[in-house]
Amino acid sequence: MTYPFTVKWRAALGRTVAVASTALIFVLAGCADDALEVGRSIGEIHEQEGIPVGTRELQPESFRSYQRFTASLSGVAESTASAMVADVVAELLFEVGEYVERDTVVVTFPTDNPAVNYEQARVGYENARTSFTRVNRLHESGNLPQQAFDDAKAQYEVARANWEAVRNTVRVRAPISGYITRIHVSESDNVKRGDALFAVAEYGQLRATVWVSDRQISSIEVGQTARATWQSTELDGEVVRVDMAMDETRKAFAVRVLFDNPDRRVPSGVTASVTIETYRNDNALVLDFQEVIETGEGSFAFVIENGSAVRVPLQIARRQGTRREVSSGLSAGEHIISEGVHRVSDGARVRVVDNDSQSGAQ
Repeated sequence: MTYPFTVKWRAALGRTVAVASTALIFVLAGCADDALEVGRSIGEIHEQEGIPVGTRELQPESFRSYQRFTASLSGVAESTASAMVADVVAELLFEVGEYVERDTVVVTFPTDNPAVNYEQARVGYENARTSFTRVNRLHESGNLPQQAFDDAKAQYEVARANWEAVRNTVRVRAPISGYITRIHVSESDNVKRGDALFAVAEYGQLRATVWVSDRQISSIEVGQTARATWQSTELDGEVVRVDMAMDETRKAFAVRVLFDNPDRRVPSGVTASVTIETYRNDNALVLDFQEVIETGEGSFAFVIENGSAVRVPLQIARRQGTRREVSSGLSAGEHIISEGVHRVSDGARVRVVDNDSQSGAQ
């Protein structure tokens, strides 16, 4: 059974839905028209006032090319002393960090080792020296044949060399002048012949050997500046030697670099980042990669002429990171588009919104 008021309610509801639907259609249509109008307005703004871009005045600046390597830094002179006898370490006369002159005794061993024949060598040397002194006086007075003098001298020199060898066996000396950088033993340690005892280095300068491929070697030469970076410390140096033949094992060329080490603040043996400057032009025109358009036709930039963007073909001489050295196509003083390059085209009207007269990225 259907009640009259239900029929009326349904009819009213249907009319209301129809009216609302019609209104919604008109609203949506109006929004679409507004969106199209806004789009046209932006396009008209760009056409009438220009595409917003940032520019900068091109000025000469420094451009550098460099190669980076990782290498170990060591003292310009470094040597390790080794045991010449199997025995117990008797005494250490210096500590790590102390300076020693060449031939200074650093480590001693007992003199009673039978393998050394310390006393025998000492007595033999003293006897030979006494005999030679007597023979030499007779020779100077003319009372001794030359052959007898020569034989006595030879015996004395052999005895002296033997004595020096024995002394150096039990009294190990610094092979070079420098700072003791490592001591491998302690007193009372048992060592074997050939064991390392201590290392001495002069590291007021540090050296490094970097290995360069055949593609890189042509750009490296003696005298180029270099820099070594270890932690937060930087050392200045230069290339001092470039091998002319490839190492067959490494399939690379050895390049020796020497660095000043003021106050010896960088220790010998550390691994550092080494940079070699292979090219420098202090009067270059330089663009950032974002200011350059790369296409199959070549490289281009945009300059401002009479309020319009003009596409200029470029010759890129060198690349280093994000920087490009321009060899032709631009001149100092021109205003190039540095921001918004990809929004413009040749001849497009532009509007400068940020004019930076400073040079590009350093």
